[in-house]
This record gives sequence, structure tokens and C-alpha cells, in this order.
Amino acid sequence: MSEQHDLLVEPAALEAPVVLHTPHARAMLRKRYPAPEWVLLEEVAPATGGGTRYADAVAVNLWSSRGHAIYGFEIKVSRSDWLRELKQPEKVETSVYRFCDGWVILAPKGVVKEGELPPNWGYFELRASGIVQVTAPPKLKPEPVTRAFFASLMRRAHEGITGIAESMQRQAVAEARGAIDERVEQEVKHRSRRFEELQKHVEEFKAATGLEFRDWAGPPIEVVKLAQKLQALGGYGTDRALGRLTQLAGDMERTAKAIREATEATGLAGTTT
Repeated sequence: MSEQHDLLVEPAALEAPVVLHTPHARAMLRKRYPAPEWVLLEEVAPATGGGTRYADAVAVNLWSSRGHAIYGFEIKVSRSDWLRELKQPEKVETSVYRFCDGWVILAPKGVVKEGELPPNWGYFELRASGIVQVTAPPKLKPEPVTRAFFASLMRRAHEGITGIAESMQRQAVAEARGAIDERVEQEVKHRSRRFEELQKHVEEFKAATGLEFRDWAGPPIEVVKLAQKLQALGGYGTDRALGRLTQLAGDMERTAKAIREATEATGLAGTTT
């Protein structure tokens, strides 16, 4: 089993400035025991119902070619925590240890001193970039998996699936909310630009006509109707309309003068019909 397990742990790369705490240790275990070959469960008890000793993590192999091996892990990130563990070795015997093919202590360098490791334990060194096997876990003689232990594994698996589903749901909601916020922002920008354009046209209209929009009612209706009538005249709806109207008025005045002069010359000026 130790030769088999050697294939599962790769040498770590250069270390990075990462805090070697328990969450980091769990993340490295998930990386080293990935699906679909493995399922890694956290805080696993030998039975449901509480009051039992938990393993920090349990890796269960799902491939028959690997013998469906089960490995238990204790994570110790401080020297004091490890020394407390050594003072109560009997606690391990009541944990999921008895169902495991191998039992491993996972700790940063310096936590476990030479000669302190129990003979039936393996030791993996936790580094910033991964896990390095220092001592391969000896092959144990596990007890058959009980229904109580199986139920405990299923509970953790269900909680893990539920957690993943909730995480995906939160992510989907966040993405949808982000898309809505982006659409709202674009619509606000569009309407703001449109409002600025309307304001500009209003100012141009005011400057050209001297008229003002009162309470958004626009110019008096009489002015609007006059503009519509001038537009309908044809040729007088341009920017030279007023000049043409003045010219037309002059032509009409000259025509009227000529008519009066002609009637006076004929002696018909005072005749009415």
C-alpha cells in the first residue's frame, strides 16, 4: 500500500508566502485527492449522532483498481496542538482510524520532531505549494465499514454537495445581479445623454426664438399653430420665411397703390358697389 500511495503525492514546487493554517491544509488535500478518483470528506466521525472523535479529513478511493482505499488525516498546524495529540494516543483508536487503510499526520515543517511519530502513522509535510510525503503511511488492518460509519460518510458527502449547490446558486445570483446592474447603468447613461441632448435643443430653441418652455408645456399653442401655418405655405417654412413674408407684404402694398392710382385716374375712386 505504501508503494501505491507514493504515486499519489508529488514533490512540491518552490514555496510561496502562504499562511500554513488548517484551511490551506484542506485545500492542499483536495488538490492531491481530486475527483473522479477520490472523494475527500472533512470532519468525519465514525458514526452519526455526535459524541465521537472526528478525523480532520478522510479520502476514499472510488476506483476498484486501487482497492477502494480509505485514508484518514489529522491536521496539526502548531507544535502545541501536536503535543496535545501525543498525550492522548488512545483517542485515535476510537476515531475513524479503525476503518482506514492508512493514517496520516499532515503538518508544516518543524511541528513533528524526529522520533515523535507513532509507528502506525504516516507523515506528510504541508508546504505553501503542496504536500510532500516524508513518511509513507504503513498498511493497517482496517475493520469492515459499518453502517454507522457509512452513514457518517454519506452525511458529509450530502453536506458537501449541498454546499457546492448553494455556492453555485450564490454565484448565479451574483452574476444575474451584476448583469442587471450593468443594464441599469447603461440605460441610465443612455437616458442621461438623451436628456442632455434635449436640454441642448431647448436652449437652441430659446436662443433662436426668445421663447421658453414653461413647466415643460412648451411655447403657447397659438405660436405652434402659427408656425404650422407658415410651414404649410410652402417655401415660407425655411429660415428665410420672415424675409419672404416682408417682401410679399411690400409687393401687396405696391399693388394696392397702383390700383388706387388707376381708379383715381378713371374717376372711379369714389364709386362703390
